Amino acid sequence: MPKNQLKEAVEVTNSELVIPPHTNHFGTIFGGRVLELMDITGAMAAMRFANEDVVTASIDAVDFKKAIQLGDIIELKGKVIHTARTSMVVKVDLFRVGKTDRQKDFSCRGYLVFVAITPDGKPSEVPTLKVITDEDKKNWAIGEKIKLRAKERRIRDAEEI
Repeated sequence: MPKNQLKEAVEVTNSELVIPPHTNHFGTIFGGRVLELMDITGAMAAMRFANEDVVTASIDAVDFKKAIQLGDIIELKGKVIHTARTSMVVKVDLFRVGKTDRQKDFSCRGYLVFVAITPDGKPSEVPTLKVITDEDKKNWAIGEKIKLRAKERRIRDAEEI
C-alpha cells in the first residue's frame, strides 16, 4: 500500500496471566510491567498499521484506576488513533478480566507515540488514518493533543540541557 493512502485503524488484543515475578510485595502487578505490556501491544498495532517496524517515541501519562492482583487475567487493547508523516498515536486500554465470569473491569489507559522505521533505522512515512465515526474523530483530536504535548516536552527538554 502506498504510504500516502488512507487506511482504517488497526486494533490488537493481548492477554496475560499475572504471575508472581510480575507482582510487588502487595501482590499487585508492577507499574513498569503494565507499561511494558502496553508498549508491546501498542507497537504491534502500530507495526500492523504502518507495515514497518516501529520504535517508541513517547508515552503520555498513565493513571492507574484499578489494581491488578496476582492471578488476575489482563487484556490489553491497542488501536491507532492518529497519524502524522512518520508517527502514530496508539491508545492502549488495560482491563482486568474475571477468570470465571469474563467480567471486564477497566484498569488504565495509555497513549503511546511510535515512529515507523526502515530496516536501516530511518523514519518511514505511514499511511494516513481513515477517520470515519464520531469516536474516530474524538480519538483523532485526543491524538493531536498527545502529539502537541510530546513536541512541547521535546522543546522544553532541549532548552533545559
